[in-house]
Amino acid sequence: MNEFDENENRPENLPDETPVEAPQETAPQNDVPESEPPKPTETPEPEPTPEPAPEPKKLPEQPAPVSNEWAYSWDGQSYQKRNSGKGARKFFIIAAICLVVSIAICLPTILYALNSDNRRNPSGNSSVAGGDTSDVQGSSEEDISYEVSHYVDPSDVSYTEESAESQVYEKCAPSCCTVYVTEKNGYSLGSGFVLTADGYIATNQHVVDGGIKFKVIFYDGTEYEAKVVGEDSVRDLAVLRIEAKGLTPLEIGNSANLKPGQHVIAIGTPYDMTLEGTMTMGVISGTERKIKITDDSGRVTKTMTLIQTDTSINPGNSGGPLINMKGQVVGINSLKIVEDYFEGIGFAIPINYAADIFNQLIQYGKVVNEPEDDFVHAAAYLGIQVTNADNGLESLRIKPSCEYPEGAFVATVTPGTAVYAAGLQPYDIITEFCGVKITDITSLTDELANHKAGETVSMTFFRFDRRFASGEYLTIKFVLDSAK
Repeated sequence: MNEFDENENRPENLPDETPVEAPQETAPQNDVPESEPPKPTETPEPEPTPEPAPEPKKLPEQPAPVSNEWAYSWDGQSYQKRNSGKGARKFFIIAAICLVVSIAICLPTILYALNSDNRRNPSGNSSVAGGDTSDVQGSSEEDISYEVSHYVDPSDVSYTEESAESQVYEKCAPSCCTVYVTEKNGYSLGSGFVLTADGYIATNQHVVDGGIKFKVIFYDGTEYEAKVVGEDSVRDLAVLRIEAKGLTPLEIGNSANLKPGQHVIAIGTPYDMTLEGTMTMGVISGTERKIKITDDSGRVTKTMTLIQTDTSINPGNSGGPLINMKGQVVGINSLKIVEDYFEGIGFAIPINYAADIFNQLIQYGKVVNEPEDDFVHAAAYLGIQVTNADNGLESLRIKPSCEYPEGAFVATVTPGTAVYAAGLQPYDIITEFCGVKITDITSLTDELANHKAGETVSMTFFRFDRRFASGEYLTIKFVLDSAK
């Protein structure tokens, strides 16, 4: 018999029990460790009945236990019998639940299969009922065809939306193109459109700038070699020429009639050739916007009067047309604001200004007649480095033996500029600009700001002789260059 610690798991309120010595011969029982709870075991096979044990001594009566829960003796066999009914009930309950779930899952499949059989054989007769089973027996699983029910079908109603925008696109897209520019270290893409039936193509000057070879590619895949016949960097316009006849030019509109809110579309090739012929749509956001253009150093080089639109204009759209709902070009897409927190702010050159420039570029290759009402006010550029007269002479350790005027002392002159071609040289002292007296650098800069690129101006300066012993005043005239 197992020995148990009587004080283990003993309630405090039970009375002490007198230890009892068990009979020496008793039925074998499983050893149960003190530290582990009893586990139900399988019912042992019956063993030979031992000889009757001698009658144990009569024990004194003990008080009734408070609860079965606190019984100290352990009878594994009795425990197993008490719990065997509960285990069976749990098993049958779980089995019943599994059966119900399985039926619920399989029932739709069975019903669908029966329904499919009925559709394949509406008469209800099986293929073997007629006695010929050769087809059934000789068929394989691959030969069985299944009928698929049509739960979702495309509409039988033919509907094609012909919006105003799609009609404009169909009209104008054949006259729009991609401008493919081969550069020294790669290539770039821009957009353009047909100006004339004999092959003049409009685009932006910054699209062709730096290119060594050009192609015009229409959206149907037709491509032509092209050459630049004229360009104007100040107004950012250029004209290409291809050897083609019978092209359809886009109709030119009137940008002076534009009003905010009017619908427009842009057609071009943003990003790369896979997106050629992309159309974006928006409205006129504003007209006659004064936009300042700066160089890499942040210096303002020109101010342009442009059309503002929320039509998406991306890299590659430059040079393409901005088109109204009549299919007329009203602008040339040129730039957009590229800043964080800003979107939908694009700009186009008004066609009313651009038309005259295109005509001059086709005829002369450059702008020969400056428009009186120009849309670009380019900052004037002289291409010289100057300092005050005394400081310049002192830095060069030159001590003239004659009197000289105050003014702007010329240190260098950039070759190729208009003022260089007019005859200005280093060591000259500028004393007048367009009739205004010049006394130092500041006065020259202030007066230059009052003029724009393309204007004809006059300049008076004092020139020393070779020995700086005397000098003379000279006056020149030239056309101001633009600050690019």
